[in-house]
Amino acid sequence: MINKTHEAVMVEEVLTHLLGNKIGTYVDCTFGAGGHSSSILKELKTEGLLFGMDKDISVKDKVTEELKADNRFSLINDNFSNCNNHFLENSLDGILIDLGISSTQLDNSKRGFSFQENGPLDMRLNQEEGFSAEQWINTAKQKEIETVFWELGEERASRKIAKIICDGRVKNPIETTQDLANIVLSCIPRRGKKHPATNIFRAIRMHVNQEIGELQAILESACLLLKAEGRIAIISFHSIEDRVVKRFFQGKDRIFSETKFNSIGGKHIKPSREEIKLNPRSRSAILRVAEKAA
Repeated sequence: MINKTHEAVMVEEVLTHLLGNKIGTYVDCTFGAGGHSSSILKELKTEGLLFGMDKDISVKDKVTEELKADNRFSLINDNFSNCNNHFLENSLDGILIDLGISSTQLDNSKRGFSFQENGPLDMRLNQEEGFSAEQWINTAKQKEIETVFWELGEERASRKIAKIICDGRVKNPIETTQDLANIVLSCIPRRGKKHPATNIFRAIRMHVNQEIGELQAILESACLLLKAEGRIAIISFHSIEDRVVKRFFQGKDRIFSETKFNSIGGKHIKPSREEIKLNPRSRSAILRVAEKAA
């Protein structure tokens, strides 16, 4: 297993645009390794409160002694789509969501998120619930696999890859990340730095964890939970997630909410050249911040 330190993305930009009220109540919906939470607490005054949320039960082991000793901080182990089960309407001054997975999760071969090292094909953010990537890839119908690869992976060879998977799994079940990566490589020759399996792994991870549905649910909840002029900051890492966020802030694709939001900091914010140089994984990050209209 590769051991790397996870670097929180665009910390200064988040602090600048999210913390409109430094004695307010905030939720870091994707606690991860705690990078954003630690920085937010340093900016909040003694009256402020911060709640960290994460569906990955292993994050409790990443809470530093400093955070544990800070009575302004509490950790909630739950899906952020269930945020409305933990907070009252009009009670929050800010919500932060850093989408995707952390470097510590990505680099842990036992979690199955990456093809860089061989490991079990799991991909669940919470390994105690739901179906694993292995279960899905070996049982889903070919049409469903095609759809996931096309819609969530934006993969042009979705049909070809899905067919080879379904034809081959009868004799040889797909059990490891290497099994899946090899299948993709048999369909798409490698050209350039990007591995051909990148889109496929992302699509399966997003499907297994229902990430788009979770995102849509927290956006709807934010309309109720945020105070007037409360802010929501969302960091996404590819166009599918960012499009959902952008359209929601524009008042489109709503389920029930008609709440209006005003953009903060421009249409979107990208990491600085200095940050990208220090943390190459930040290069695709997009931060959007919006304020609930009074």
